[in-house]
Amino acid sequence: MNRPISVVCLKWGTPYPPEYVNVLQRAVRDHLSYPHRFICITDTPEGLSPDVQVIPLPEIPIERPKWNTGYWPKLAVFKKGVFADNEIVLYLDVDILVDQSLDPFIDLIEREKGLRIIREWNPDIWRLLPVSMRPDRGGNGSVIGFIASEQTHLFGDFASDPYGIDGKFGIDQIYITRQAAKSRYWPDGWCASFRRSCVPHWPLNLLWPKIRKANGAHIFVFHGVPNPTDMVADGNYRWGTRWRYGFGPVKWVQDYWRAYSRKS
Repeated sequence: MNRPISVVCLKWGTPYPPEYVNVLQRAVRDHLSYPHRFICITDTPEGLSPDVQVIPLPEIPIERPKWNTGYWPKLAVFKKGVFADNEIVLYLDVDILVDQSLDPFIDLIEREKGLRIIREWNPDIWRLLPVSMRPDRGGNGSVIGFIASEQTHLFGDFASDPYGIDGKFGIDQIYITRQAAKSRYWPDGWCASFRRSCVPHWPLNLLWPKIRKANGAHIFVFHGVPNPTDMVADGNYRWGTRWRYGFGPVKWVQDYWRAYSRKS
C-alpha cells in the first residue's frame, strides 16, 4: 500500500463520552493491518487517548441546532487540506463495533476509487427478496471510504450554500450519497445493523431472546437505539426500541466493550 491511510471519527458536543472514541481506536488497531493514523475531529478533545490524533473541528457554516438534525459536521472529513490529496480515508461513526478485518475496506477504495457508503437497510418485509430487488433508500453514513482529493467538493459546495443544501437534502448521508463522485455501496453484508440484523422483531425476540451476530459482518452499526453501552452492564434490564428489544447484557457486545475499555 503506497498511499497514506487515515481512519477518522467525529465527536462534537457531549452525546458520546470520550470512551467511545478510545474503544474505537483500540478496535481499529487490532483489525487493520496497514499502517495508519487514527484521527478524531472534535470540539471536545478532553479525555481522548494519546493514541488518538486530534484535529479541531473546523467551522461548520450552519446554525448549531441543525448539526444534530442534519449531522452536517460530518462533512468536515471532506474539507480540503484535512488529509493529503492521495490519502485513503475510512470514516467510522463512534458507536460501531469492529468485529473482523478492515483491510478489505481499504483494499476496495485503493482498487476502485470513488466513494463507498453503506446501503441503508430496508424494513424486515423486504429481506425476503434479494438485495437487488429491494427499494433503494440511499446511503447510511456510518462507514464511508474515499480518497481525499476526489471528494473535497462535498464540503466546499456545502460551505457555499449550507442552508440551500440543508433544505434540499435534509441530512448529510443523502447529500453525500447523491453528490459524491462515483458513489457506490459497500458490498452487502460487510456492515450489519445491530438493530435490524441481530435483534428479532417482537414477538420473535421473545421466542429467540439470544442476540446473535449477523454472519460475515465486519462492522456492526448501532444507529438510533440502542447504543453499545446500553447492554454492557450485568443485570436484568430492558434495552432497545418498542418492537426490537432485549434484556440484560449481550455477551459479545459486553466482552468487546470491556476488552477495549482497558488501556493497552
